[in-house]
Amino acid sequence: MEFCPTCGTLLRYELPHMDRLGRFFCLTCEYVCQIDSKVKIKRKQHLAKKALDPIFSEDDKKNWPTTEGVFSSVLCD
Repeated sequence: MEFCPTCGTLLRYELPHMDRLGRFFCLTCEYVCQIDSKVKIKRKQHLAKKALDPIFSEDDKKNWPTTEGVFSSVLCD
């Protein structure tokens, strides 16, 4: 998060448009900070998904509360 050096409020980000660069600006005062696009991403890091551990065991599932009700798959008009 970036804050305005003049008044201290949170700066908003405006996307680049046509020939105008992206910029941070303050809604309270007239502060504007242009962002140069000097940073270039050379490679992307591919992340591997790790296996998920179950939160509840099978014994926990046996002790879950149950209700008696009727399920209707007919949609209401």
